[in-house]
Amino acid sequence: MNENFSANERALLHGQDVPFEQLPSLSGWYPVVARIDKLWWRFFGEKRFSEPFFYNSVSSLNQDKRLCVQTAFNALDTFENSLAPTAFIFHTSRCGSTLLSQLFASLPSCIVLSEPPIIDSYLSLYHAQPGQNGAEKTLRQLVGALGQRRFAEERHFFIKLDSWHIKSLPLFRKAFPDTPFIFIYRKPEEVLASHQRQRGPQMVPGLVDPALLDLDSEPLMPGELDKYSVKVLRHFFKAACDQANELILLNYSQLPQIVWTDLLDLFSIAPSPAELEAMKNRSGSHSKNAAKFTGDPEPAAYRTGNELCAAVYPYYEKLELLRSEQVSIQGSIVSLSYPSK
Repeated sequence: MNENFSANERALLHGQDVPFEQLPSLSGWYPVVARIDKLWWRFFGEKRFSEPFFYNSVSSLNQDKRLCVQTAFNALDTFENSLAPTAFIFHTSRCGSTLLSQLFASLPSCIVLSEPPIIDSYLSLYHAQPGQNGAEKTLRQLVGALGQRRFAEERHFFIKLDSWHIKSLPLFRKAFPDTPFIFIYRKPEEVLASHQRQRGPQMVPGLVDPALLDLDSEPLMPGELDKYSVKVLRHFFKAACDQANELILLNYSQLPQIVWTDLLDLFSIAPSPAELEAMKNRSGSHSKNAAKFTGDPEPAAYRTGNELCAAVYPYYEKLELLRSEQVSIQGSIVSLSYPSK
């Protein structure tokens, strides 16, 4: 590979290279990395995306299925049998978004792509050259390639985005003017506590493209990871408040029940009794593995989170107020007319 790939991209492209000319079609191939004039794809065949994250799906491929191909962007023109996205899931991280995507993924009628890296790769290109022409069309085509309909029962298609993609919501709205956008959030000190236990890349300076984050310029001392994390959280919550008219707001506290009390009807998903029971059973396990979920540590384990998150709380409280205004008199979000303008 003569491209300047990151470690994550090299892992995505670890496989046997196949000449594009030898392929009868790109059915079963999914884009994973973008450059200005090139795309790289991985072959999944008929494998369903049931793992918590796209990277997990890549890791689970059999050795003989680890195939890669490189194409120009015009290869995106070849996809015809794709589902339009049912909804995009934005979130603050560590707030139940993986649980939500896993519950939908448990249904045979749903295609669920959880943080597909091609979206991050393309958004980095977009924000490096924000005035480029055709960005909305390219994003639609990339999403179309991810929404390939490979099984007859598939009717619905969800993409869970990375938490830092909230900055790119205007581009998503231009590309998908009628698609619902969910935003899941949680008390900021609880999100921070989760990252204190295990840091996500967005909470470590330099691991996420700075062009995808709007952070204040206040300097930090080396090692002040909690303060940096609060900067990032403030950006996520503020961006959601600024764009709340585009969002269906969900609080972590509403999960998982709101999925079967409201969201299935909202998205016209009708699981069989057995499928609904399987979905409810999945909700009792940890979202990222099969272990039984027993709850998060008590608030005493949050250390200095409450004080640090004081700058985030006005935005959290505003989201709570806006969420209450979205709910109908019957206490349901099903009656929402979406998107609201």
